[in-house]
Amino acid sequence: MKIDMSPSAVTLRLKQVNQLRRACLALANSSAARKIRKEYAANRLVQRTSLALGGGPLRCALARTDA
Repeated sequence: MKIDMSPSAVTLRLKQVNQLRRACLALANSSAARKIRKEYAANRLVQRTSLALGGGPLRCALARTDA
């Protein structure tokens, strides 16, 4: 199987990846995700996700006291 590496095909794939990335970030910042991050703040996977979204430990602690 040969992968199409033409400029238009590469551009299309980059646009699709960007759309998926934005959708994932939107879901990760949804109210349901915030509830999970608050409820399971001690969970390492939840902490890692929060950190990846730009919320370090201090920000996560502040978010817990805000709600």
